[in-house]
Amino acid sequence: MHRRVFLVNSSLFSATALLNAKGLFDAKNSLLWSVIEEVLEIVFPKTKHMPSASEFGAVDYLLKNINHKTFDKDDLNYLLQGAKDFNSSFPKFLKASLEEKNRIIKQVSQNSYGQNWLSYLIYYGIEAMLSDPIYGGNKNQIAYESLKFQAGEPRPKVKYGKTDGL
Repeated sequence: MHRRVFLVNSSLFSATALLNAKGLFDAKNSLLWSVIEEVLEIVFPKTKHMPSASEFGAVDYLLKNINHKTFDKDDLNYLLQGAKDFNSSFPKFLKASLEEKNRIIKQVSQNSYGQNWLSYLIYYGIEAMLSDPIYGGNKNQIAYESLKFQAGEPRPKVKYGKTDGL
């Protein structure tokens, strides 16, 4: 039953894209960001060697970068609409057990819309994990340390290629 609801909701994506384009969708909706945060936490769990999405700041990264002119607004709308559809299909996800959350994520990944939405989340999760901390992710270089990665030099001093007056 949940799968059918998810498929029906995903078909509504086209209609809501128009609302998104007109700015009628609240990008700061805390429920949607909670869904995104929790899905990222399932997709990027804490392991013996790697930090979790919350530890490296995946949602913080998104929230700090979504308003910059270089952030693809279509991607933002897609992420938020996907979270809305996901929550409509699985309203108990946020309160579910870890085992149930993993089952839901697996179920979502088995249809093309859900798989594509998860791919976007994974893309931005990896970006948050591996970006320079100046952009809001990779808190305290936690992912660099976990991967034993040496960041390139010189490191950015200001965001988005702005000059610092030099």
